[in-house]
Amino acid sequence: MRFNTHYRPAHSLTVVELGPNETVRAEASAMISMTRNIRVATTGPLNRSTGGFFGGLKRAFLGGETFFTNTFTAENGPGHVTLAPALTGDMLVHELAQNHQLFIQGGSYVAAPDSVQLDTKWQGMKGFFSGESLFFLNATGYGPVLMNAFGAVQTIDLDGELIVDTGHLVAFTSGLQYTVSKASAGWIKSFLSGEGFVLKFTGRGRLYVQTRNPAEYGRSVGRALPPREA
Repeated sequence: MRFNTHYRPAHSLTVVELGPNETVRAEASAMISMTRNIRVATTGPLNRSTGGFFGGLKRAFLGGETFFTNTFTAENGPGHVTLAPALTGDMLVHELAQNHQLFIQGGSYVAAPDSVQLDTKWQGMKGFFSGESLFFLNATGYGPVLMNAFGAVQTIDLDGELIVDTGHLVAFTSGLQYTVSKASAGWIKSFLSGEGFVLKFTGRGRLYVQTRNPAEYGRSVGRALPPREA
């Protein structure tokens, strides 16, 4: 299995090259095209790789992902399937190693082989007060994990501390711990600065951040649109 990403970073798509009988599991709306020998199956919430029935529920309603996924299998020889996210931006592949974990912000996961298992990790009350998603997708197992970002992606190999705006986080690896706090010292300062909550990461691991914040972009575009006619 090989992931080849094109048209980076603004309008990326990824061609997944599959060997005979290889399978990739992707979000239901991600497919653009595929070769004739690709067999597609809609995987329901009972699939073990997506965490079973309750794992599917958690991913859909808590992790920001779809309830069902599609599996693409190359039959009678090699084939390929082309995948892309809903929003414009970059795509990246993280090679997940055995006994490691990757935590993905809801909406950034695109695809992975069945050797990667997905579950959700609750952020607790700190996630609630951040105003962002309460859950990360927790990827375990091994193999390539395809993700997307809004805008370009910055890869940061951290050994120490770093503060990241909640709306710019894509994913991070195990070895990093985080706390949620206000961007400035005090509620009024945070409000007036235009910043809300941030994630304070400590430890040693890898961070992926996106150059644009989808929520802020949507609000900016919305303010520029003419009012709806009654």
